[in-house]
Amino acid sequence: WEYKLWDNRMMNEFIQEFYPQYWDIYNQFPYNVQRWDAIRYLILNKIGGMYVDFDYESIEPIDELIKDKTCCFALEPKSHCKVFKREIGQVFNNALMLCESGHPFMQKIVETVFTEEMVNYKASKDLCVYNTTGPWILIDLYDSLSEQEKNEVYLIPAKYVTPFDLVQAQRFRYGEMSEELEDCLEEAFAVHYFFGNWR
Repeated sequence: WEYKLWDNRMMNEFIQEFYPQYWDIYNQFPYNVQRWDAIRYLILNKIGGMYVDFDYESIEPIDELIKDKTCCFALEPKSHCKVFKREIGQVFNNALMLCESGHPFMQKIVETVFTEEMVNYKASKDLCVYNTTGPWILIDLYDSLSEQEKNEVYLIPAKYVTPFDLVQAQRFRYGEMSEELEDCLEEAFAVHYFFGNWR
């Protein structure tokens, strides 16, 4: 693995070189977090690799978990269905994503996110982000795929990459260590702590 930390200059240069058609829309998003969401899709679409948020901790090498997979997203615990306002189904986010360059699902995400409809979406900040560049738009796009297309997207089970839900992650961050939390970590390769600093 090669690690690369993207700063604003690098992101701007990347879009101007490889996606000049999206430059105006990128700059029209009302919130910086939307740009931070959107750029990760462009980078993965163009060069592939793995995107990881700052509030993730690696516990074990992930190579075994993603072997032979071409596009991956981290599932969240079932308890988050209520947070995501989903009665049924699976919820995942964009805090940990992997794909090979040019993957059809990532291309679909790029083509959907970089539209006037997303830039002009009106709602509170949280709802705006979730529905335009964040996890809710990703889940909607995934749900719109055919079964065959869904087979090309690996939703990594939460026990491997999101072993804590929001409440458990907060308890752990504040220093609690209990048998319940230790059990959550038993099969974990990584932990998402849900800092939510973008809010």
